[in-house]
Amino acid sequence: MDIKIKVNFSKNSKAEGMIDLHTHLLPDWDDGPDNWEETEEMVEIAVKDGIDMICLTPHIFRFSRYQDSQEILEARFEQFEEKYRIDDRVKFFRGGEVFIRPDLVSQVKEKNLSLNKSEYIFIELPSDQVPIGTKQLFYQMMLEGFTPIISHPERNEILGRRPDILYDFINQGCLAQVTAMSLTGEFGLEVQKIAEIFLKNRLVHLIASDCHDTSRRKPILSQGVKAAAKIIDLEVAEAMVGEVPKAILNNEIIPDLGSPINPVSRKKFFGLFKK
Repeated sequence: MDIKIKVNFSKNSKAEGMIDLHTHLLPDWDDGPDNWEETEEMVEIAVKDGIDMICLTPHIFRFSRYQDSQEILEARFEQFEEKYRIDDRVKFFRGGEVFIRPDLVSQVKEKNLSLNKSEYIFIELPSDQVPIGTKQLFYQMMLEGFTPIISHPERNEILGRRPDILYDFINQGCLAQVTAMSLTGEFGLEVQKIAEIFLKNRLVHLIASDCHDTSRRKPILSQGVKAAAKIIDLEVAEAMVGEVPKAILNNEIIPDLGSPINPVSRKKFFGLFKK
């Protein structure tokens, strides 16, 4: 997949409103919208929420309706670009959400799977496991000059029970993205508690919508920022939808949000998830 930046897919960003770095807006590709009408409605929702930059991150190696066909994906990007060529309300960027696999390093090297041709790449783990060798795989990616961004770790069963594993990944140099709906409780109370623990201990670096539709998974960030601001400083919460994703899109080092803390080392953590 050769991701090219054209027209409204800007190479350099200036964060004015909010930036949604993880979205599923391409129609008829994955488990996102089925048609262009729903995509248009999703863009309208994002604009009303104050989002003025969006990265398109379709699923890669999972949920593709067309066996990850590079030709079809490129056509979807081209169609999207043409449709929003003169829309000056939002700037769009290309990327992907890449499902982890043994040959991930070679796939990343052969194809442009990063966000806006940067060193940053969204990596999705299975919801019920952290595959053996993940840490080594991330290490190999970093040796090749890439920085993994772990998608929604709060919704991973293993990381929820063992946040020390996520701490190790972050200490290793990875980043992590929390979903706005996780912070507002729309994925359930347990996921919300885990998201809050990750946030408090500086184990996540950006907030994104991970939107899929116009009803259950909308492109809304503002509520997530408000929820985060009750846990951490408002400036940090706003940076997680502003300065941090801006730096990622511009292929720059992200702002320092503080050193990660291992929640397992804190007495207050023990017993939180006993059933």
